[in-house]
Amino acid sequence: MGQLPFAKPKTYLKAFSFALLTTTLFACGGNGGGNPLPDNDNDDTDPPPASVDLSFVVQTHDGARLSGVSVTLDESTIQSDETGWVHFSLPDQESYVVRAEAEGFVTQALKVDGEDESITPIRLTPVKQTLSLDDIESARTLSAADLGARITFPASAFVTPDGEPATGSARVQITPWDITNGELNAMPGNGQAVDAAGSPTELISAGMLTLSVHNEAGDYLQLAPGTTAEIQVDLPQASINNAALAVGSTVPMWHFDETQGVWVEDDSTIGTVVASATSPVGLAVHAEVSHFSTWNWDFKFENGGSINVECRLFDNSPVPCGISAEVTLDDGSVFTRNGQLPEGGSTIINMPTSATIDWHATSFGGFMGDLTSDMSADVVIALDAPTSENFVRCELPDGTPVSCSVTLTDGTHNLTQTVPAQGATIFTGWPALDEFTEFSWVAVTPNPVDFDGQQVLGEGSVTSGIAEDVLLTLTTTPVEAVDVQCLSSMGTTIPCTLDLVATLSDGEQFTQTDVLIHDSLSINVPSEATLIQWSATSNGAYSQNGQFVELSGTQETGLVSSVAIILDEESVQGPAAQSIQLYCSNSQDTAATTCDIEVNREGNGAGYGPVDSFEDVPVGDAVTLEFPDGMAAENDWVQVMATGDDGSVAYSFSAYGSLNDGESVELELQCSDASGGSACP
Repeated sequence: MGQLPFAKPKTYLKAFSFALLTTTLFACGGNGGGNPLPDNDNDDTDPPPASVDLSFVVQTHDGARLSGVSVTLDESTIQSDETGWVHFSLPDQESYVVRAEAEGFVTQALKVDGEDESITPIRLTPVKQTLSLDDIESARTLSAADLGARITFPASAFVTPDGEPATGSARVQITPWDITNGELNAMPGNGQAVDAAGSPTELISAGMLTLSVHNEAGDYLQLAPGTTAEIQVDLPQASINNAALAVGSTVPMWHFDETQGVWVEDDSTIGTVVASATSPVGLAVHAEVSHFSTWNWDFKFENGGSINVECRLFDNSPVPCGISAEVTLDDGSVFTRNGQLPEGGSTIINMPTSATIDWHATSFGGFMGDLTSDMSADVVIALDAPTSENFVRCELPDGTPVSCSVTLTDGTHNLTQTVPAQGATIFTGWPALDEFTEFSWVAVTPNPVDFDGQQVLGEGSVTSGIAEDVLLTLTTTPVEAVDVQCLSSMGTTIPCTLDLVATLSDGEQFTQTDVLIHDSLSINVPSEATLIQWSATSNGAYSQNGQFVELSGTQETGLVSSVAIILDEESVQGPAAQSIQLYCSNSQDTAATTCDIEVNREGNGAGYGPVDSFEDVPVGDAVTLEFPDGMAAENDWVQVMATGDDGSVAYSFSAYGSLNDGESVELELQCSDASGGSACP
């Protein structure tokens, strides 16, 4: 590769040597000439207060090292160096709150012990999506591209820091956290919390959402007193900490206090589990909140397990280190532990008795190590020098820096890490690397980015050696079409009529009205669109909780590749059948004692598919057929077929809208089959 337009960062081995030197220099007393003052037996001044040296390594949630992050401890703020390290020497105290801030990332704050010469990882996760609004005073529902995240607020919902009503343009940042992967490594406060009774505890999350709203002047906007907003995030799994969740389950709510570096339980706010049309398990967590911050649907994690963990260098000597541990429970739910280990290690308590744990550790000198363990034995993490070091960044064709997701391979190993627009340093400890090793890099933009007034997706690739700067110039593809479907709140596909209004980067608007969507439809939208309002109404009435309702919904998104419009507003039309009774009877020429009953649905957008089946039903006994929500009042048909144990058959074919709740349907068995032949032996 040619010379890159940025300097090669020095390795931490050099940076650490310099830090030791400067610490020694600043530690020396002096009179301006560098010479110590003479001893004075009559000097009764107090001895200098004890000091403590604290070190931090700043990374993305998945491990890339971040430079230029502002790390604040007490009154001191230091920028992380080229390989993510920050060092403080402060008056000794029991604990500190460290705060890390960087453009494009969710702010992190941690409460750390005052352990001299300790190392603590600081993990940051990027802001997922930013939406620009022209009129923050309007009521709206905003939807993120990830995890079905939604925020709904009423008109005139926000105030400025001085309490005045907020109007005009605003920027909304929405970051739903994926609780099933490494994003929880950057959980604010490392999951440390204080419950409603004031007792310290640790958490395991069922969902997490960070929200921030700023006006054009950069002021942080909050909800007005007495105003609430609804927030919601999809559940990726139906069990947390080995406890099953279902619609109606309640989850304690916690908000993050950046000043204290801990989560605080808000017992005035109750989280609930609701049905979700977009969740892989059909569930989401929902809450109504009175202020914005990072909100967490969390259970207290209280378990009796413990594990001894220590770090050792390649020569087996013990060393203090900073660790990140991603703990996966038997049901797939995940929590993390980040912190500091002293020389010789420590026992980590409040752990599960059964789990898989991915450990990541770093020590002074830049030594690092990874290990996967279970809970069956002590853990020793072996640290060694990294075998590769690359400073990586991505840019658009015009040279504009852009954040990206980068995948690296040497042909045997693979690593994917998040790289912000300013770049990051990626280390590996892969074996058998040398000056002849060739790395392959592939980068993509996870979400559309603005380029020359258009929303585009970027992709690029390049090769490098194990210690070269890596610049990935991305080829861009405009996003010009969106796959759209309408769903009920229960996840049923609903044929609908759609209107859309897209705000373009130049302030103009693009509109389409009366677009008919049967199942899903690809709709062309200008790539200059920055915000799209989707409004849809169901084509006809659908069953919902025992009533026929017409459904409608409105939401706003950025320009994304696909969108599911949730029709969650209901206009009642009349009663709908929730269940009916089915039973078999014999005709004059049959002698069945039991029958098998099969029920299928046919019609309005649903195609043909099963509803339920019943086997070995005694003749004359009734079974209850429960209808799913989302059945259409018109054009949905219910087909029932019964087969007697003597070979006889019966059929019923009824319009769903003609059925009354609880009515009985007789299936009279006949020996004549549908083609007129004899079905009985």
